[in-house]
Amino acid sequence: RINAYIEEEVQRRLRKMNLLNGSSMDLQPFTLHFFFPSLFQRLPVQHLVSRPPGTSCGGLQEPVKLSIPRYVLRGQGKDEHFEFEVKITVMDETWTVFRRYSRFREMHKSLKLKYPELAALDFPPKKLFGNRDERMVAERRNHLERYLRNLFRVMLSSSSSPLRADEDGLFHLSKRDVCDFSSFFKKGVFEYSSHGTG
Repeated sequence: RINAYIEEEVQRRLRKMNLLNGSSMDLQPFTLHFFFPSLFQRLPVQHLVSRPPGTSCGGLQEPVKLSIPRYVLRGQGKDEHFEFEVKITVMDETWTVFRRYSRFREMHKSLKLKYPELAALDFPPKKLFGNRDERMVAERRNHLERYLRNLFRVMLSSSSSPLRADEDGLFHLSKRDVCDFSSFFKKGVFEYSSHGTG
């Protein structure tokens, strides 16, 4: 009962902050243990975000819809790490992969070499400390999701991109096209450890 009251108060304050800042962004549901970690001991970390994948600010649907709806804590001891769930939708095909931050960074570096127009994209920097701090991970999730959406926005309009529209401005994309573009999006790739994907 007290937890419900606290959650309601947190949501009320977030709405008030959004109104004061003049922001029209949808509020994301935050879990209680994000705001009040002292109330909870070591619970499994799994944050969900309610936002339709691939929806742009103007509400227009993208040919490739991407979201990072949650992150999970995997591994034990020195191998403990966060993985981000990447949900991809192309036409009527939807699939999910889990990736560590380092895999995002590797993909960004390799794609920048192949497509120089991606060099201008804002990529979340590597942190030397605080990699397991939940606030930092939640912020990183937002940055990575924004990065992926911007990546596809650039590649869908670039003349050198295999994902660009045809002469009539139509997209004929499939799951295979996206996976061929980067193995980062392939299911089964990097899934070699006892704790899931890499």
